[in-house]
Amino acid sequence: MSKRNGPHARAHATEDDRPSRMADARKPERYSRAEYAKVLALQDEVARADADYQRLRNAYVDIAQHEPTHEVALAMIGADMDRAHARLQALIGLPRLPFTHEPSSVMRREAQRQADEKR
Repeated sequence: MSKRNGPHARAHATEDDRPSRMADARKPERYSRAEYAKVLALQDEVARADADYQRLRNAYVDIAQHEPTHEVALAMIGADMDRAHARLQALIGLPRLPFTHEPSSVMRREAQRQADEKR
């Protein structure tokens, strides 16, 4: 009769009978309900911030292409676009670097270049 199934089975267990520590390491990490709710809220916030940035970017490009002399509109939309871009970067976790160009000035140069190419 084997001792493996008896009351002293643990004392005589072999390596094959023991649960693997690697099996525990392969289990996917699970979030608690609170953590999962935070992740979902952050995803929604990132999606909203991205939509805001894209909306302002499209408005800026439209003004830059159709009314390039409207300095006030370009400045106001550009400032909002820069803030939306900074907010999006902060949510994603990218650091704000001091040498980063403002997206509005980059977009303005690009729109000006495209306008010059059409002429």
